[in-house]
Amino acid sequence: MAKAQMQKALIAALEKAGVAKEHAKNIETPPKREMGDFAFPCFAMAKELKKSPIEIAKELCAKIKLPKGFTHAQAKGPYLNFFVDDSAYAQEIMAAAIEKEKKKPAKGKPIIVEYCQANPLKSFHIGHVRNICLGESIARLFETRGKKVIRANYEGDVGPHVSKTIFAYQKLWKGKEPTDIKEIGQWLGELYALGAQAVKGDEELEQKMRDMVVALERKDKKLVADWKKLRKQSLEYFDSIYMELGIKFDRIILESEVEKDGIEIAKKLHAQGFAKKDEGALLVDLTEYGLEKFLVLKSDGAALYSSKDIALAKMKKKEMGAQKSYNVVGSEQKFYFQQLIKTLELLNAKKPEYCETEHVPYELVKAEGGKMSSREGNVITYAELYDRVYEKTLAETAQRHADWDAKRIIKAANAIALTAIKFGMLAQDKNKSIIFNWDRATSLEGETGPFVQYSHARALSILEKAGVPKKPKKIVLGHAKEKELLAVLGSFEDVEIEAANNLSPHKICHYCLELASAFNSFYQECQVLNAQPEIRETRLALVNACAKTLEKALKLLNIDAMAEM
Repeated sequence: MAKAQMQKALIAALEKAGVAKEHAKNIETPPKREMGDFAFPCFAMAKELKKSPIEIAKELCAKIKLPKGFTHAQAKGPYLNFFVDDSAYAQEIMAAAIEKEKKKPAKGKPIIVEYCQANPLKSFHIGHVRNICLGESIARLFETRGKKVIRANYEGDVGPHVSKTIFAYQKLWKGKEPTDIKEIGQWLGELYALGAQAVKGDEELEQKMRDMVVALERKDKKLVADWKKLRKQSLEYFDSIYMELGIKFDRIILESEVEKDGIEIAKKLHAQGFAKKDEGALLVDLTEYGLEKFLVLKSDGAALYSSKDIALAKMKKKEMGAQKSYNVVGSEQKFYFQQLIKTLELLNAKKPEYCETEHVPYELVKAEGGKMSSREGNVITYAELYDRVYEKTLAETAQRHADWDAKRIIKAANAIALTAIKFGMLAQDKNKSIIFNWDRATSLEGETGPFVQYSHARALSILEKAGVPKKPKKIVLGHAKEKELLAVLGSFEDVEIEAANNLSPHKICHYCLELASAFNSFYQECQVLNAQPEIRETRLALVNACAKTLEKALKLLNIDAMAEM
C-alpha cells in the first residue's frame, strides 16, 4: 500500500542525501500525526559523524530532496520529521485499498504449516480450536509473502490413548452407540476419559494398556477391527469440524503411516553408530548441546513420538518436496522440539534427507480453575463452544431481524458464531495463555469479531444506499476524523508484514479493531450521504476503502466478511 511505497521513496532520498544504507532504513512513525507522517532519528549517525543528532537533523533538512507526495521536512530536536500531501496520500491509500488482491507468485520450494494435530479417539476441544485457528492464519500470512504453503495435519491414531479408548469401548461402555456425527465426537471423548480414569493408579491395568499398544502394532485382529472402526468415526467427525471452520488440509498424515518407518530409521541410526543402546532402548546423546539424551526407540522395540517425527521429517522432504516445516504445537513441547530439531540438523549434516523443522509454540487455553485435561474428562469441546455461541447469535439475530426468514437468520447466526470463535482464539498473543471464560467467549460486544463484522456491514450499507462510489475528482479532507481514518488505512501493509514476519495473527486482530473503531468514530462525526458533493465523494471513497481493507484483514484470519448482520 501507499505508506510502504512512500517509506521506500523516503529511504532512497535519505541515501541520496548522504545517509548510509543501514541508517536510512530506520524510518519511524511519529506517535501523533501533527508531528509528521514519518520520522528519521539521527542518534545512530552521531558517533561516526562526531556531531550531535540535533545538528545532523538540521543539516539533513537543508539538503534532502523530498520525493513526490511530500510537502516539507522539519528538524525537531534529534528527529527529522516528514509531512506528506494529504490529497496525494489519500488518493494512493484509497486506490490501493480498493485494488483487487494480487496473489504473489510462489517462489522456491513449498513450506509446510503443520497444525491442528487432534488425536483421533479423543475429544476435539478448545485447545485444538486455538491451534487450528492459529495454523490457518499463519498459513495465510505466509501466502501473502509469496510462499507456497502445504497445509498438513499430523494426527495421532496410535499410542496409549488409543488403547484406553478401545479398552473402554470393549469392557466399560454399556450404553447404545450413537449414530449422529456430533454425538459420536462427544462419545469418543467420553470413552477416552472413562478408560483413562480406570487406568489411573492401577499398575496392572496400566501394563495391560501398554501390552495393547504392542498387540495393535502386531496386528491383533480384534484390536485392529475396533481401532479401524473407531478411528473412521473419529476422522469423519473431525472432517465435519474442518468443514464448518472453513479449513481444507492438503495432507492429513496419521501416525500409523510413519510408525514402521520410524522404527526402521531408529534401528538404522543405531547400526550407523548415531544412536546408542541404553538398557535396551535407543537414544541420541545430545548432552554436548545441553539437550540431554533423546530417546528414539523403546526397549521393547515400540516407536516413540521421536522416531515417528524423524520418519515424518523424511516423508515431508521426499514425498512432499518441502524445504521447511513450521509445526504449530503447544509451548509445553518446547524442549522436545529442541531435541528433535538438533537431531534433524545433525542427520542433515551427514545426508540432507530430512525436512528442516521449526517449532511455532503457543500457550494453552486454560479453564479459570486451572489446566483442562482430556484424561480427566474436564475439557470444553468444540461442539459445546459452538453450540453456546450459536445459541446466543441465533437469538440476537432473530430479535434484530423479525422481517428475515428462518434460512437467512440461521445463515447469519452461524457466520457470526464462527467469527466470534475464530477472532476470540486469535486476538490474544499466541505466547500468552487464554483463560477461558464463557461470558467472554459468547460476548458479541466490545473488542470482538462481531464488532468488526458489524463495522464492515455498516460500511456496505452506506455504499448500497449511495450507489457505486465514483473515484473522487478531488480529495477534500477537512475533518480530523477523516485524517485519522486515513492514517489507520495506510498502516495495513506494515501490520500485515509485521504479523507475517513474527507469525502473529493477533496483530491483524488488533488492526481490525483499530480500523473498525476509527471507522465508527468517523461515521458518527462526519456526514457521508448528506455531505456536500465534493466532500461526499471523498467520504464515500473512504468508506469503500474501509470495507475493502476490513475484508482483506478478516480473510487473513480465515473469517468471511459479512454483508449483513
